[in-house]
Amino acid sequence: MEHLRQYFAVLEQHMEKILTSQTEAMEQAVKAMVECVRRGGVIHVFGAGHSQLVVEEVWYRAGQLACVNPLFDQNLWPHNGPRKGSRLERLEGYGRSILADQDLRPGEVLVVVSNSGRNAVAVEAALAAKERGVTVVALTSLEYSKSVQSRHSSGRRLFEVADIVIDNQGVPGEAAVRLPSGTRAGATTTVTNVAILNAILVQVAGELARQGIEPPVFQSANLDTSSEHNLRLLDRYSDRIPLYRH
Repeated sequence: MEHLRQYFAVLEQHMEKILTSQTEAMEQAVKAMVECVRRGGVIHVFGAGHSQLVVEEVWYRAGQLACVNPLFDQNLWPHNGPRKGSRLERLEGYGRSILADQDLRPGEVLVVVSNSGRNAVAVEAALAAKERGVTVVALTSLEYSKSVQSRHSSGRRLFEVADIVIDNQGVPGEAAVRLPSGTRAGATTTVTNVAILNAILVQVAGELARQGIEPPVFQSANLDTSSEHNLRLLDRYSDRIPLYRH
């Protein structure tokens, strides 16, 4: 069980580094999100490829804020074809086309999740959001991103565009455990990204409660008492979050 233990050890190291080195950036994200929600805005979250798993985790989830708007794009999901998804995330113009159809308003927040931060779709999403007065939070690996060149014509990577940058401590190439053959295995950043964003959103909910504002948190659909509560939240945000209408 050597490699199993190594993987957990790496995760523990990354989590500890995040907590000790990224607290200030996470606090900045919390502050921006609290102000956004206080003013009636929503928090948008975007990612491509496996980064969409992070988007999925923080949307319509038990214990999660209802004011989170997922910017899904089916063509960027690996299960709709990894080759197609990889082509599209590198295609300049595609990120802007995704955001063009979204209701992003000044003073709101967009979280962009991208480990390498180099592909056009993530860079363009950040640029397009900033042009509309939206605060951009990047969830990325600085070590990874600084080791590669941008695939966007601006020459910029996500961390060079975002207003707030949170480093998930991922290693270049994602795989964190070295095997006897020299191959590396074991991606870490889905775990760390989800932990970071969940922690931020929990703190946002806590800050709202501290200010006397009832945080709009979903309850588990499998509790006997949750249906009416959750339906009220869906109705409350359905004008801003299109998927809540179905």
